Amino acid sequence: MRKVILLCCFCPFFGYSQFEGFQNDLDAVTQDLIFLTEKYISPAADASVYQASGGWYTNFTPKSKFDVEISLQYNLLFIPNSKKNFIVNESELQNLGIQGTATSAQIPTALGGDNFVVLEGRIGEETFEFDSPEGIGQETVKHGQIQATVGLWKQTNLIVRYAPNIKINETKYSSFGFGLAHHLNQWIKPLMESSYHFGLLMTYTNYYVEDEFNEADLILGTINAIKVKGNSIGFNLVASKSVKQFDFSTAIGLASTKFNYEVGGSNKQDFIDVLGYLNDSLGSLEGTETNVKFDLNVNYRIKDFSLNTMLTLGQYANLNMGVSYNIN
Repeated sequence: MRKVILLCCFCPFFGYSQFEGFQNDLDAVTQDLIFLTEKYISPAADASVYQASGGWYTNFTPKSKFDVEISLQYNLLFIPNSKKNFIVNESELQNLGIQGTATSAQIPTALGGDNFVVLEGRIGEETFEFDSPEGIGQETVKHGQIQATVGLWKQTNLIVRYAPNIKINETKYSSFGFGLAHHLNQWIKPLMESSYHFGLLMTYTNYYVEDEFNEADLILGTINAIKVKGNSIGFNLVASKSVKQFDFSTAIGLASTKFNYEVGGSNKQDFIDVLGYLNDSLGSLEGTETNVKFDLNVNYRIKDFSLNTMLTLGQYANLNMGVSYNIN
């Protein structure tokens, strides 16, 4: 539909052959930006899945009905070197190129350093150049969150958590989620008297990542941010054991996440919605990804309080530390 609008706008001024070349350039630049956007933001989007998948419980011992646990948690996600940069060869690009004589360049991802590469391109007779976005320049991603758990019927717990908006350099992150934990020992006769606890944990998380960067002028419009919205559903099998004041648990889980991408900026001409055209094209990046992760958890109880540490492992390592208060 937007191509038809472009045709109506430009054909009276340029003629069809000139417009066709203009349209081909715009399409090529759009495809290049989609390619670079996916390479740049995907590591941060995937990291958010692991940030949101840990720390959902302090121990997996069944809670009595309407018992409440309030937790203050601190997340520490470790960024592997392999997720900090990506290599771009000019042969992979349709319109854009690397300024200078180099034919390939190492560009930081959203989780990478604060260096950049100058890219250049052409739309019609006009040339443009812009700096690639920089990364957060950190070795870890840190954020806090609050979580509440309440015991329900049939040894089922309801969990609600919220991570307020945080900003690391020019990157923003926030999330909200809820989960249900259900204990299986009550349904399996050989396990009813066992000192081990087994259960299922299902979670849902909605999160938002926005990365702002120096404005890139693309002649007909500018872009200055990349935004990712994610909806993640997790399924986990949990096993736990209590020894005196300590609770030990481990879990294996799957997280299925759907991403939605959008760029921020502005149009420079009222008669052409270049930003909308680019965002429509970014729909090709939307899809569902599945990640496997493992949890290792230790909880130490001190009367109504407890200290908890959970390590989540997968493509990323995330350490969740918290202090909890139980209201019985």
